[in-house]
Amino acid sequence: MNLLEPSFPVWIAPLTLVFYLGFWIYAIVDLLRADFKDSSQRILWMLLLIFVPVIGTFLYLSMSRTMKKRRRFEPDFRSQKD
Repeated sequence: MNLLEPSFPVWIAPLTLVFYLGFWIYAIVDLLRADFKDSSQRILWMLLLIFVPVIGTFLYLSMSRTMKKRRRFEPDFRSQKD
């Protein structure tokens, strides 16, 4: 048994970290761009993402959709010039 040789492939840990970092950055950007029903929810989610990032990221990505305002596509035809 060689103690210096890891029992799993070495590339798995950095790859997992890159995927998690991508999810975390996506959650932060989505949080900053979102319109919430209550203004205090944004602060609460930001604190959760910063201080408990592993759990907070996946909680935000799975639960925040119900707390956001529904966006409707409303085109503004008055600004178009013919």
